[in-house]
Amino acid sequence: MRLVWISALKDLKALRRDPFSILFWMGIPLCMGLLIHLVFGGSEVTPQGKLLIADQDNTIASKLLTGAFSQPPLSKMLVTETVDPAAGLDRIGHGEASAYLLIPRGLQAAFLRNQPFRLQLYTNPEQRILPNIVEQSLSMMVDASFYLQKSAGGLWRGLDVPTAPDAQSLSRMSLGLFQRAEALGKYIYPPLIRFEVETIQEKRQNPNVAALFFPAMVFMTMLLMANGLSGEIWRERLLGTARRLATTPGSFAAFLGGRVIVVVLVYSLVASVGVAATRWLGGPQEGHLPAAAAWATLTGTVFYLLLLPLSLHASSERGADVMGNLLVFPLSLIGGCFFPFEMMPHWMAAIGRLTPNGWAVTQFRAILSGSAEPAKLAVGSACLMAAGAAAFLLSVRRLRGVFLA
Repeated sequence: MRLVWISALKDLKALRRDPFSILFWMGIPLCMGLLIHLVFGGSEVTPQGKLLIADQDNTIASKLLTGAFSQPPLSKMLVTETVDPAAGLDRIGHGEASAYLLIPRGLQAAFLRNQPFRLQLYTNPEQRILPNIVEQSLSMMVDASFYLQKSAGGLWRGLDVPTAPDAQSLSRMSLGLFQRAEALGKYIYPPLIRFEVETIQEKRQNPNVAALFFPAMVFMTMLLMANGLSGEIWRERLLGTARRLATTPGSFAAFLGGRVIVVVLVYSLVASVGVAATRWLGGPQEGHLPAAAAWATLTGTVFYLLLLPLSLHASSERGADVMGNLLVFPLSLIGGCFFPFEMMPHWMAAIGRLTPNGWAVTQFRAILSGSAEPAKLAVGSACLMAAGAAAFLLSVRRLRGVFLA
């Protein structure tokens, strides 16, 4: 047991002489989280695009049509810009907008006379959501004008004159519209179907983008730390520490156990900083923070123990680094450490959640939100410790054998 603490003290002194390594590990999630927070503003993101409009009709009907895109909720998702027809076609061709709407001359005349008319809509093929919103909104406006024409089309034709209508025509049209609305009132009021709306407050809040990304950034840091810390075992071979230990009564298990203690301390420090930053970005409940930090520390330590045999089986320190990167980066990409599962295709997210780090990230987010199941966490923790213990024994065996050759 004494050798365990001696080994741990040795590694702690090494960290004290190189404090910037710990600051570097802590800085990765903090810098990534800060950048994401600055980019997205720490709030829920609403997709926003640009709609180019070329209005060649320039009438009341065309103004009403284009003005609909400037009203909420469309105004929160689309920025409209009036352009010339040629410029609009050129800009949508270069992907500078989400959609381009061309309104040829004759829109108002066609509506008043109940004649066919064609609106020209060009969409950006590189985008999916916003062009679809524009297309569906325009389709709803066309349907609304159709039913308006069917219900009171004859009354609108009084406006189809070359000059402004006189007062008598306007009064006759207003009276006709009132009578038509009164006649339709029996079908509309009172409503034939009654329903009650009861708003139930959701227990879980939708996380902002920064809070969505940050748990992934924390576990990407855990994987990078595991790769870097596991490769440091080669330093003991280069310095001759492992060879000198082989000539003493001390055991390699105690030597490696002291190193694992220091790894746990480093992970707990980085995990505490990461969880505190997650609290600032996403606002999980205070009572969940210690459990989240403990889970991140446990999974990070197991990641280290699983990568340690891989480093010990490499032929050189450089080979260990290459092998670790070949494993860590694909796992980070598919396991939700670069991009949240919500932003991945369903099939890829399903595979990613089965990876060790993907499963760990999922449980980490469940702990932060308060939806984690204690029994499931207990079983998962036991499995992690069992896997870590097996990797520890494998590493001790490797230290005693070929690694000293």
